[in-house]
Amino acid sequence: MPTQVLAPASDLPVANLCTTQITVTADGNATPLLCHDGAVNVQAWKFYAGVSASVLGIGLNPTEGQVESAICDDFKHQHATKTEETSGYKLAMTYYGWTFNLDPAKVVCP
Repeated sequence: MPTQVLAPASDLPVANLCTTQITVTADGNATPLLCHDGAVNVQAWKFYAGVSASVLGIGLNPTEGQVESAICDDFKHQHATKTEETSGYKLAMTYYGWTFNLDPAKVVCP
């Protein structure tokens, strides 16, 4: 699949993109997030764009603190569940190639 910017991102992905059918699970998540080769599943990205918009749109070079703030923003304003935000974070981490590894379920929000 050709490289393209996926909204709400404003940067091109570091990762490859693919598209495969998603399945929505009983807890409101969608799978698979990534295709078999580790590429970002565009269908999953679009699914999470509404609920994890802040973390998906943060960009290529945020600090860990900026990502934590984006996670908290998704919890507060997008009403993301911890499970949904964990999936959104995994998509963003792969898309942007971030090297830090947070657990959104353990982020403490003010």
